[in-house]
Amino acid sequence: MIFTSIEIARSPEEVKKIFFNFPAYPTWHTSFLHGITPLSKDPNPLDAGSQVHCHIEGVPEFDASIVENSARKFVWKGPPVMGVAGLHTFEFQPSEKTNGGTTFVQKEEFEGVLSFLLQEWLLGKSLFKGYNNFNADLKKKVESL
Repeated sequence: MIFTSIEIARSPEEVKKIFFNFPAYPTWHTSFLHGITPLSKDPNPLDAGSQVHCHIEGVPEFDASIVENSARKFVWKGPPVMGVAGLHTFEFQPSEKTNGGTTFVQKEEFEGVLSFLLQEWLLGKSLFKGYNNFNADLKKKVESL
């Protein structure tokens, strides 16, 4: 598993507003997570069961199935790539450290024959770095408003 978190001095609702504005990502985050595009034309394209197209640095582009989109979590499951599938979770938790703030968590749980290689200290190093860079850019953007 890869696990990252960051404290953001804004409410979970404010963080989610920026996070879910996928088309604006290039204005505040220019590396690693290059795009998330809902594939459904439904009025609620991010409901569980819908799909998103993901463009992540160093990984072949893929379509992921949304598993959960709740007040505190956004979770997708990617397809197997080279025998490994990932369950990617973003959490927007009220902070216990920052009054009125958010603990933003980004983590990925891997399954498959080679999943043990994707630990943050092995082949998962670049993912760990990318998640932390995204988290820092999100914090900077949200706190600048």
